[in-house]
Amino acid sequence: MARTTLTNTLSTMLPLLFFLFGLAAAQTPQIYTDSSKYKYQGCYNETTNLPGTAGDRALSDGANQVLMGNMTVPLCLSFCSKGTDKEYKYAGIEYSRECWCSSHISSLSAKYADSDCNMTCDGNDKMICGGSMKLSVYMIESGSAHVAAAAWGLVFTAGLAVYML
Repeated sequence: MARTTLTNTLSTMLPLLFFLFGLAAAQTPQIYTDSSKYKYQGCYNETTNLPGTAGDRALSDGANQVLMGNMTVPLCLSFCSKGTDKEYKYAGIEYSRECWCSSHISSLSAKYADSDCNMTCDGNDKMICGGSMKLSVYMIESGSAHVAAAAWGLVFTAGLAVYML
């Protein structure tokens, strides 16, 4: 009889536990990985406080944008890709709202555990947007946009050749 009661209790509680686990997992902020152009590189430290940097940032030679209350990873990637006068190789999000774009990352910026970038985006609390003095860094996959454009160009040319025959 005790075995039946335990089995009944487990069969009743198990779906509830799975539901609660799924709910908790769905609410855990995630690293954004849905970009077809930029690939997540990791969590890197900011370099402004390091000796010998003269206050230079980890991503220092480009553009930046601060969107209090609105920043998301896709907004930052779009800004670094085409929202400025040029396309930057690196995009980094820091402190929930700061977007930094650069053609290189400082050699003094060290890679940290992903868990060190623990702040959610101001514009979407389901996404990770760096941390205090930490950047969630993304880099353009070399040639990804050009390869896709070239492939579509070949498809179009082949289709045109078949049409002309």
